[in-house]
Amino acid sequence: MTNTGNRVGSNGDPTVRQADSGAPVSPGRRRAMRLLALAAIAMAAGELPALAGQADIGIDQYAGTFVAFCDTLIPADELTPAASALGVPAAILADVRGNALAERLLAAGCKWLDAVCAGRFLDADDAARHAACVRMAGEPWESPAGRFFQLMRNTVMADYYAQPQAWRGLALDRPPQPLGFYEAIA
Repeated sequence: MTNTGNRVGSNGDPTVRQADSGAPVSPGRRRAMRLLALAAIAMAAGELPALAGQADIGIDQYAGTFVAFCDTLIPADELTPAASALGVPAAILADVRGNALAERLLAAGCKWLDAVCAGRFLDADDAARHAACVRMAGEPWESPAGRFFQLMRNTVMADYYAQPQAWRGLALDRPPQPLGFYEAIA
C-alpha cells in the first residue's frame, strides 16, 4: 500500500493542537477515536462465530506482524516515517489489550497474513507484504481477514492522520477530520 500523503514523526503526545486555527485543543482525542473504533471491532468480532468460540490468546506473539501490517499500509517515504515511527501500532495494541474479542480479531488477521506469506508476514519482502494486503482487502467483510483489514486500516489511518506531524505535505495546517473544515460553515 503506497502512501500518497506525507507523514512525520510524533513525540507520543495524544493531544491534538491546532496552530492558529481557532479550533479547541482536545486532550485525548486520538485515544478516544481509537477506543470508538475498537468498540466497533469488538462488536464486529462478536458476530463472527469462529472468533467468538476461540480460547483467549495473548496478542504479544502477533505484535511484530501487526507492526509490519501498519508499516505496509503507511510506509516511510522521503518526507515522512512509517506508521510505527509515530507509535500507531503500539497505541492500537495497547488499546486492544484486555478486549478479548478485539484480541481474537487481531490474532486472526495476523495469522492470516502470516499464512499467506508462507510463515511470517514480518519476514516477507515489501512486494509480498503488499500483495498480501491487497489480497486481504479483497476478502469479504464476513470473513475474519476481511473484517480485520477494513477495521484496522480505518483505525490505523485515523490514528495516524490525527497527529499534527502527519499533515506535512497535505497542504493543511489542521487535520482533515475529525474537526473538518469548520470555518466553511461559520
